[in-house]
Amino acid sequence: MAGALTIMGLYLLASVFIGVIAGRFNRSNAEGYFLASRGLSAPVMFFTLFATNISAFAYMGAPGGAYHLGVGFFGYLATTTSMAAVFFYVIGYRSWLLSRKFNFLTASELFEKRFGSKAVGLVFLIVMAFYTVPYAAVQPIGAGNLLNGLSQGAIPYWVGAVITTLFIAVYVYVGGLRAVAWTDFFQGVLMIGLVILAFCLVMWKMGGITHVATDIATNYPKLLTREAFTFQQWASFGLIIALGVPMFPQLFTKYFAARSADSLKTTMNLYPLAMIIIYVPVLFMGAFAHSVIPNLVGKQSDAIIPLLLSTYVPLWLAGLILAAPLAAIMSSLSSQLITISTMFTRDIYLRYVNPQATSEKQIVVGRVIIAVLGIMAAIIALKPPGAILTIVSWAFTGYAILFPATIAGLFWKRSTAAGVISSILLGQAVFFLFSLKVLPKSLLIAGDIPLTVLPFTAVVLVVVSLLTKPHKYEAECADTQHNYLDPIFKGEQVPADRQMSV
Repeated sequence: MAGALTIMGLYLLASVFIGVIAGRFNRSNAEGYFLASRGLSAPVMFFTLFATNISAFAYMGAPGGAYHLGVGFFGYLATTTSMAAVFFYVIGYRSWLLSRKFNFLTASELFEKRFGSKAVGLVFLIVMAFYTVPYAAVQPIGAGNLLNGLSQGAIPYWVGAVITTLFIAVYVYVGGLRAVAWTDFFQGVLMIGLVILAFCLVMWKMGGITHVATDIATNYPKLLTREAFTFQQWASFGLIIALGVPMFPQLFTKYFAARSADSLKTTMNLYPLAMIIIYVPVLFMGAFAHSVIPNLVGKQSDAIIPLLLSTYVPLWLAGLILAAPLAAIMSSLSSQLITISTMFTRDIYLRYVNPQATSEKQIVVGRVIIAVLGIMAAIIALKPPGAILTIVSWAFTGYAILFPATIAGLFWKRSTAAGVISSILLGQAVFFLFSLKVLPKSLLIAGDIPLTVLPFTAVVLVVVSLLTKPHKYEAECADTQHNYLDPIFKGEQVPADRQMSV
């Protein structure tokens, strides 16, 4: 056990070291700290987006779901994550162009300027922050389960959650987005290699994949079928993944930080392949674990991979392999911390508290917010409100409600601030009313909340936009952005800083 914990400790220290060293190259200005001076290359961009999205869900929630639902759970993830990757470029490229032209640092800045409305910016900020804080708490929840399982209970759950959050907060606090991106690069490479090693070792120790599959087919045949899933469930989960993931505020930060549009295109092309490499091993391990660790209930299954490794792999090697889920946890939380810090610093402090704040002052405020957010995430993790899959599904639905407004802002010139605000607020209200069972289930389309709420949100946006007219300043803002974008996509103009053809 001591060897395993030593390896995990060395991994944590290595991540902090990389983050601190990378952060030393930040310029002493807000753009350098919060946006890595907009200089992320294609390899770094791919791994930082990949590592950011491979959260504790991938190593805890997803295999926990497969434990109960079977390998068919892969069908949920394979198609929907590929769809999300397309939107990385569809949304990310236009966002990148606008951020370069108008110097945006946050998603709320972009949409405030698009609609000429502070209210739109605040709505985006509040909704994104509201779902990011509990989603961020998923990461220390995963870390607590991981270290507790690896140490066979010697490290209490709460200690693992708090210590991991502390290490992450240190390098984000010191190095900003550049530290986050370079630790993501390190952690992304580690994740891919170690998850393959884990699968091979566990299957070998369990008697080989053929032996385990035969046992599962005999005793738990439904785990090898799609019987647990209906088309309705696939469509529902697909909507919240495909539309919710591109709405992560941390992804907008990464879009803006790309050195070139090629960085975004590379990510879109490689992301689906990387998802397959990660999810096939963890989902099969989750489902096949029934053969040796049956009868787990509810969120107990979130710890299935640490349980398998501690059972079948020498503890020192388990410690090395479990650096992969720890890497996923650290990369996701670090991106969430820097992004929400950027949004509150730029969109609240700089806008309403101290408009004359220097870059140095903004960085100080951003660091304070990082510390506060880290504490909040750790506190929520001390008493988890539910299984990781439950928290993630809830948060993704909330993010997905922003999707119609985002697409409208980037592509539909006729959309209005009133339409966007109505779409987001009414969509969120209906989502909560159904979730709290205030509205009857009989009103749901196919009995499903996402399948009801997301189309409703889109309809509200279109109807309200068509029934309202943009005020003069709003129309000028729309003209400014679309007059810049439209010639580019018609092939009539190529921006000077662009490094690829449309």
